[in-house]
Amino acid sequence: MTRTLLNIDAAACAHHDGDSEEACRRTVAALTGLPGDYQTGLVHRRAQDLYEAIPAQYHRERAVRDLRDVLAA
Repeated sequence: MTRTLLNIDAAACAHHDGDSEEACRRTVAALTGLPGDYQTGLVHRRAQDLYEAIPAQYHRERAVRDLRDVLAA
């Protein structure tokens, strides 16, 4: 789980550096690499925070939609 949190934090840095699509792809990979029972709590919150940090105008991008879908599952 710690490695997943570090990967999500690295993805947040990619978003901060202007690459939101890559951030979403990395976060989806981090989340889907975990068993479902571990995709909750702090892990889910960090991924949700990243999703919410992405401006709504980009929410139609494929990578952002994929992140939304993983968070909703």
